[in-house]
Amino acid sequence: MRETQIRIQQIYFLGEQDGSPERELKEQLAALFGRAQWVRTAYLARVTYEKMGRVNVALCVRGQPGQGRVFAERVGSIFASIFGSHEHLDIIWLVPEQEAALMQVCQPFFQAG
Repeated sequence: MRETQIRIQQIYFLGEQDGSPERELKEQLAALFGRAQWVRTAYLARVTYEKMGRVNVALCVRGQPGQGRVFAERVGSIFASIFGSHEHLDIIWLVPEQEAALMQVCQPFFQAG
């Protein structure tokens, strides 16, 4: 898996990404997050960046981003096992303001607890 880190000024949250394979992904990720304790809340959302128009799917999380590389590798491995290595999944570490905006259009699939 290739990891690229970029900083985006504006993220637009469009809604939840859901379907049969996405539910399988959410289930496996929730199991990982429950064991690893890096994530407080997690969402699978459709997003667009800085009015670019292209819709992406992103794993949006609130938690401890200090484990970024290990986290990305584990998430990427689960994602690739379901969708194939030719697809990609964006990971967004949310700040409180972003999470508040996201909660207007998407429910979390994982909450630590």
